[in-house]
Amino acid sequence: MKHFITILFLLLLINAVAQDENKIILSDGWKMQSSLTDKAGGKEISQENFTANNWYNVSVPTTIIAGLIANKEFDFDPFYGKNLEKISGERFDHSWWFRKTFELPVGEKNKTVILTLHGINYKANLWVNGVLVKDSSVIKGPFRIFDLDITKFINEDGKNVIALEILSPFNPNKKDGDLAIDYADWIHYPADYNGGIVNNVSISTYDKVAVRYPLVTTKFNSKALTVAHLTVDAEVINYSGEAQDVTVKGKINNNINFEQKIHLQPNESKSITFKPTDYKQLNIENPRIWWPWQYGNPDLNTITLQSVVKENISNTIKENFGIREITSVFISNDAREFIVNGKPIMLRGAAWSPDIFQRRSPERQEQEIKLVRDMNMNIVRSEGKFEDDNFYDLCDKYGLLVMTGWMCCGSWQYPKSWSAEERNVAMESDRSVMYWLRNKACMLSWLNGSDMPPTDTSVESGYLAIEKELKWPNPILATANEGVSKVSGKSGVKMAGPYDWVPPIYWETDPHKYGGAWSFATEISPGPSIPPYESLIKFIPKDSLWYTNSDWLYHCGTMEFGDTKIFNEALNNRYGKSTTIQEFLDKAQAQNYEAHRAMMEAYGLNKYNTATGVVQWMLSNPWPGLIWHTYDYFLYPAGTYFGMKKSMEPLHVQYSYKSNEVIINNSLLKSFNNLTAKAAIYDINGVLKFNHSIVTSVKEDAITKCFVLPAIKDLSDVYFLRLELTDANGKTKSINWYWLSQKQDVLNWNKSTWFYTPQSAYTDLSGLQQLPKTSLKTDYITTKKELSTTQHITITNTGKAVAFFVHLRALKGKDGDDILPVIFDDNYFSLAPGESRTINCSYENKNAGNADAYILTTAWNAAGE
Repeated sequence: MKHFITILFLLLLINAVAQDENKIILSDGWKMQSSLTDKAGGKEISQENFTANNWYNVSVPTTIIAGLIANKEFDFDPFYGKNLEKISGERFDHSWWFRKTFELPVGEKNKTVILTLHGINYKANLWVNGVLVKDSSVIKGPFRIFDLDITKFINEDGKNVIALEILSPFNPNKKDGDLAIDYADWIHYPADYNGGIVNNVSISTYDKVAVRYPLVTTKFNSKALTVAHLTVDAEVINYSGEAQDVTVKGKINNNINFEQKIHLQPNESKSITFKPTDYKQLNIENPRIWWPWQYGNPDLNTITLQSVVKENISNTIKENFGIREITSVFISNDAREFIVNGKPIMLRGAAWSPDIFQRRSPERQEQEIKLVRDMNMNIVRSEGKFEDDNFYDLCDKYGLLVMTGWMCCGSWQYPKSWSAEERNVAMESDRSVMYWLRNKACMLSWLNGSDMPPTDTSVESGYLAIEKELKWPNPILATANEGVSKVSGKSGVKMAGPYDWVPPIYWETDPHKYGGAWSFATEISPGPSIPPYESLIKFIPKDSLWYTNSDWLYHCGTMEFGDTKIFNEALNNRYGKSTTIQEFLDKAQAQNYEAHRAMMEAYGLNKYNTATGVVQWMLSNPWPGLIWHTYDYFLYPAGTYFGMKKSMEPLHVQYSYKSNEVIINNSLLKSFNNLTAKAAIYDINGVLKFNHSIVTSVKEDAITKCFVLPAIKDLSDVYFLRLELTDANGKTKSINWYWLSQKQDVLNWNKSTWFYTPQSAYTDLSGLQQLPKTSLKTDYITTKKELSTTQHITITNTGKAVAFFVHLRALKGKDGDDILPVIFDDNYFSLAPGESRTINCSYENKNAGNADAYILTTAWNAAGE
């Protein structure tokens, strides 16, 4: 039996641990219960003979509510209507127990046993085998890593029990609350405030010493990037009560070896450094470089470190890392420009949010990152809502940059109110996160504050001292807004809104006061992203589907964002009032599309001139919502998604609402010659009123202005602009449709607020409701593989009018639900009279029920609709 346990231990290492060969992650087999229900104490609960009758079976990480949902505690969907309000009560005001039984394998006897807690929200009393190891005055803070020596409490020949009494955070959204996970105005708070275990719990064994937290930093010899000078750092710790002579052996990939001896006093820890000046083998010629995905391959290398005492290996740790160098400079208007491997990069992306109950799904994480890439984004921002290692490893793998740091808007934002104990929580949290994330290739920057610099200068100084000590290798900003720190100066970024609806013209005409296309906007949005009908009915009752209904409002944000009034008013004035919810939703997709496309296009147009980056607030909702997302909670890609995807095409043709110009935006690190840019204008009846093209070129990562569109006589009030870009071989690289009006949106800049700029006049797109009908022909060919299917869908407009806002859906059979997630080359597009396009649609077979998709084609003016 003991041999079997040893084999099982090794299998767990292989399957569950990517970094430390001496570590077991304790994820499954936990029990959870309220202290109100089971009134036993920690001494009793943490012993083998305790019977956890009627306790919930959970896997870690989990919050209290997530555990209850997994056990089907509720006979309702928490996401439906206002059901979330039903999850409340006295039991969430009391502590909860999390209990785990485990055994050490035979081979790990007589070693130091370290219990690592990484994600206790908010504090805990820890018991092991009947002994209180540390209480909640020590174990406090969800972002801290606690390494606790439990060797003397371990039963080497039998079962061991860990019992954690978790105390949920107190008012993390308040100035005087705990330094816990916070949300602010974009979501309702769960009743447990995410109390629970929100990251890994693990056991590691060491033979006296350990090497931990490797870091590999890069300096290139020149812009040619032909030689990378690598510096390797790590921490070495002596867990024994005797002095130790340790040899730290290192290996990069399979061919670069180095080692260094270090002497440690009893229980001492030291940093160790391998410099390229001392270890010539760390000067790598023709290195495999990690690039953001649009700039090159996100190639990863591997570092392996071992601690060796008297020829015995105490531990081995292995991590991926990127050979890459990220810096930043200031350009015009003090905008911070980020530089990756010597190349400036225009950063366009969105803000990541974990699930409302902090549930972790590797499959969903990868699905979402694939959607991010499909939208052509190159960055996500995480505002104090940290994920797990798998998430950051996926960002490394897919070449996606991550901006992260501390959060607004509760207690984290008010360090002047902190006690000495809370200050310690903050500093130790900073130290833990630095160790944890510093070697991730995807890390772009760290923010020591979100909506403002730390208001206590000594706190920012403390952070910076820790970050310097631990050699954080990337740019550090005091804040995500335009505030100037008394410690570190200008941030070079801004957070000047808007967060609610503004029209497309806003982004190019802002007088450099608000959220227009200048500087680096770390969070910004034209507001609501109303999901389509097929998503809405999953979380709003059908009889509540109207924008004044309380269920609708409940799924907005809170405070200023507790409704969609500004968006609704714009929609009614611009597209005409709706008489049915379906009509409203169809128009909403068009307004979502044009607003989000315009934002990203404007920032792209001004890149490296006045603008250096933009982050849409947000990428996704942590629960089904109506505001601030690019795809909804069910991963449905609707109008916002495809407006975003269109705007950030690597080689893109676009229209300027301000100058009436046609422009090429190249986001790739190569130039293009003999490009043909074409513009065609159609009136409301589909009559071609203007047609022009030029042959031109565009430099790498640059803009080419092609021509100004002329005034056209006898043009209808509403008209269409079709842009197309083809390469030297005649292959289409970009097709981009705009629906425009002779009447313009007008902004009242003098009445701007922190979250939007009101309009004094609206464009008139109501003529779209009188589009002549047209006919669509749809054919598709299926290419099915073992795991995935691609549908090659050809849509032809056989009528005489423009087919406006053609929408494709892939269904699980003719009357089935949508296949999700799904990737379309393009969607919500238009077709000129007689035009035909082929769109590829791909999905995993398991998400389609292993049946071929039924392709449903609709449009605003398709005959029969």
